[in-house]
Amino acid sequence: MASNPASPFRVELGHVDDLHARDSANGGPASSPHQTRAQGEASSGNGTNGTPNATVLRLASSGAASKSNNSAKKHDESVSFGLEELPPFARLAARQGRPLRVAILSDFTRIPYANGAAFQTRFLYQELRRCGHEVTVIGPHDPDARPEDLAPGTVSLPSLPLKTYPGVHIPLPLASWVYDADRWNFDIVFAQTTSLLVEFGLWLRRMKGIPLLIVNTTHLAAAYDVLLPEKLSKIEAVHGGLEMFLRGPYEQLFASIYNESDGLVVLSEGLRRYWRERGVTAPIHVIPRAVQPELFDRPLGADPYAHLGGGRLSRGARLLCAGRHTREKSQDRLIRIFARHIAKAEPDATLTLLGEGPDTSYYKRVAVEEGVADRVFFPGEVPFSQMADFYAYADIFVHASLSETYGNVMGEALWCGTPTVAFADGMGVSSQIQDGVNGVLLAPGNRGGGRDEADVAFARAVLSLVRDPKRRGRIGQAAAKIARERAHPRVVEERIADAFQHAQDHAAACGLRPVADRPKALQWYTTFRYFRPWTTFMGGIYLFGHLRPAKEEKRKQIKHPQISS
Repeated sequence: MASNPASPFRVELGHVDDLHARDSANGGPASSPHQTRAQGEASSGNGTNGTPNATVLRLASSGAASKSNNSAKKHDESVSFGLEELPPFARLAARQGRPLRVAILSDFTRIPYANGAAFQTRFLYQELRRCGHEVTVIGPHDPDARPEDLAPGTVSLPSLPLKTYPGVHIPLPLASWVYDADRWNFDIVFAQTTSLLVEFGLWLRRMKGIPLLIVNTTHLAAAYDVLLPEKLSKIEAVHGGLEMFLRGPYEQLFASIYNESDGLVVLSEGLRRYWRERGVTAPIHVIPRAVQPELFDRPLGADPYAHLGGGRLSRGARLLCAGRHTREKSQDRLIRIFARHIAKAEPDATLTLLGEGPDTSYYKRVAVEEGVADRVFFPGEVPFSQMADFYAYADIFVHASLSETYGNVMGEALWCGTPTVAFADGMGVSSQIQDGVNGVLLAPGNRGGGRDEADVAFARAVLSLVRDPKRRGRIGQAAAKIARERAHPRVVEERIADAFQHAQDHAAACGLRPVADRPKALQWYTTFRYFRPWTTFMGGIYLFGHLRPAKEEKRKQIKHPQISS
């Protein structure tokens, strides 16, 4: 383990082993103001009998929602987030002299399943609209979307289904109206997309001179093998081929895309460094994702675990993992750690894997093979509004994914004061956890023996927290406090508003000459230049998705809050 003493606004990232070596050289882990306060505020943590953790009891018991809101206001005034009188998004309108016309490019026009990027699109849409801005969501047509699921003014582009991910559709410029530059009139484009839909944003920038801000939401290096069939994913030569023919070209392509934009938004310092090393010279803004107090500071509901396992979850330690069930999230690794290193040491402990996805059946099979099917629970996907209860009534949140550009579930668990154990990824997880302060962060190991040793260390950390309620309570308090300093909506809005202004200034400084005002031949060439890679690359992803199509399974229709709600 390693101590990361940086503040939540300036997270020092690096491989956890490097941090450990540095601490040892200095005679031990460095302390921080958060450590000192946490140690001085030790109290008993959440029990293992269905009692919500102590931090959440203070934040979310009867009347705590209003108390927390008042506390947040006082914190805004006394500690100051650097806010001025006007809300950040209102200042954008004041600067422009009128509300902005904002386009949000998104891979989802509705929220078909719990998805961090889609929820953040919802947050941005609502907050911009609240300040009077005109916001248009542009994304793939979703044949399952009902009119009430779509935000007013949504533009749905032609699309094809991605077989690997049920519910995901690939946007393509397959209709003539997409090419009509006159129909697109915006002050800024915010591209929160993993796909080559971002080429549409580049086209708008060149064709109309519209500033473009792009969000990097996927770390391909840790996630590309999810497209492979299970047997192929275990062959090292296949990974070597993908490294050469997919990852390298992908990174070069996106580095060139980012350099044509007016700014790149990343979710951690690790990703800022990652893209700088790959040649990105455009301005890069590090902006975490917001946690919404109206959902996570409300009074607690009933214990959501009470009906699971015939009462077993009321007796022992509850370990919780939340996220979409896909191999890059590594939930199968958690099941094996639980089965081999935790279950015997804590006979009543349980592991709950919240969510579902194309690998749910595979994970259930792993639980059976490891002999813990009766102690690993799969409640499926639940409404987003109920997530706070699952975090609050859990004892420890466990997270093994190394593919997170941010990790919304991590931020939510920390906000709820749930003690967390995770592997250091140098990206989203490492940016949120200060080891020993608001969670436990461990080196992930590699594919060989180092991975097995890392699994043992992970289990040891979990067991240590299970058996030390005071430490759990201390870490939970620090987690909730730091999360509010880092992920409060006003903090995030302030940074987004700054990024908007910088993007507009950057576009102006570049002296863009809109191609729409120039000869038709140049307009045709510009359209071909951006729409050809969009069509080619996304068409390839569509075909590649047939290599490992997800099994057709009936899934509960969960009603998540939609972008317009």
